[in-house]
Amino acid sequence: MQTSIPGVVMLDDLDRLMEIAGIDAIVAEGSAFEVPDIFWMTGFRSTDSIICFKSRNEPQVIAAGFNTLDRIRSQSFVKHTHDLTELYVSLMRENKRAQENPEIIYRDVLKNLFTGKVLGVPDHIPARVLVAVQKLGYDVRVMPDLLKEARARKSGAEIKTIRKAGDATIESMTEAFQMIRDSKVGPNKILIHKGQPLTVGDFKLKLELALVTRSAESAEDAIVDVGKKGFDWHYLGAPRDVMKAGEPIIIDVFPRLKLDRYVADITRTVVKGPMSDRVKTMYDAVDEAKAAAVDTLTDGAVIDDVNMACFKSLKAHGFDSRRLNPTATEGMTHGLGHGIGLEVHENPNMYHYTEKFSEGHVITLEPGVYLKSTGGVRLEDDYVVTKGKAKLLTRGLDDVTLL
Repeated sequence: MQTSIPGVVMLDDLDRLMEIAGIDAIVAEGSAFEVPDIFWMTGFRSTDSIICFKSRNEPQVIAAGFNTLDRIRSQSFVKHTHDLTELYVSLMRENKRAQENPEIIYRDVLKNLFTGKVLGVPDHIPARVLVAVQKLGYDVRVMPDLLKEARARKSGAEIKTIRKAGDATIESMTEAFQMIRDSKVGPNKILIHKGQPLTVGDFKLKLELALVTRSAESAEDAIVDVGKKGFDWHYLGAPRDVMKAGEPIIIDVFPRLKLDRYVADITRTVVKGPMSDRVKTMYDAVDEAKAAAVDTLTDGAVIDDVNMACFKSLKAHGFDSRRLNPTATEGMTHGLGHGIGLEVHENPNMYHYTEKFSEGHVITLEPGVYLKSTGGVRLEDDYVVTKGKAKLLTRGLDDVTLL
């Protein structure tokens, strides 16, 4: 099936980073399902492991054989291929497997494609491949962050696809929220849905089904924290946890589009019925802190300036943060956000305080406040950095505080 992602990735960034690193080419191996770099470089959605080779300032070349090569030619945006079919056949005649003979495969690939001196490989390259290429006598350098950094700035096509992932997430969350809306308040404030206590497991199942109908899937298990359990923002929520009226419910969803592989990451905190004054104070503080960070987020902004806009806003509302007080056990006890794209967490890294945001970076902003006596409140949306004010990519869930 043809991917809807056109071949518009930020190859200029990759070429620039390769030049800075002093490498003449880079080679990666794997399948799109297991190695995001492969999908980013090729747009080829398959479980087949392929080799992608790129010389600096030259287009990518995919090396593969048999039917895989035919599908690459029709489904990938890469226009140049290297046919390994004949080599694979010769190995089979000798009862040898290609995976067990990387030295033979890479001798052919590099002899035909590599004219430089220094070859870069990502840190996810199989060890057998690294050893094989080194045995062939090439100057090989492991570049753990090069492709990750090249992926940090998104093309217009990538941004559009992340927005598409956001739309699917918003629609699915809206559908799942209806369970809370439709529920009645029973004894001990337990929410009753269709005659049964409403559990985290019920909610997650509804959410997962809604995502599936929109050709999306959970990149990892969604976070659904109820009441005081929301104090621990690492907690995913147990299936038997029961939702109650008046308590904050943190719902953090980060699904991936099945076909296009890009993710979105959205968090809302909702309450069924009246919100206590304490929870409202927490909610308003988090909402304003998020707005303060958004106002600071632009091309050229120093990462820690955006962080501090959030943390200082929370401080003005009386809530601590680990950035301002490393020993804090309550308040905001995690970072402000992270880059997203083909992975839930990728560059830019919000802990690289002195670095700057660039146009095309796509990040989440997810401030939160956590109190042991109450639970937690967190809000999260996805933004693209521009020359002006950052643009919101996840619209449509602005009014879901009270259900």
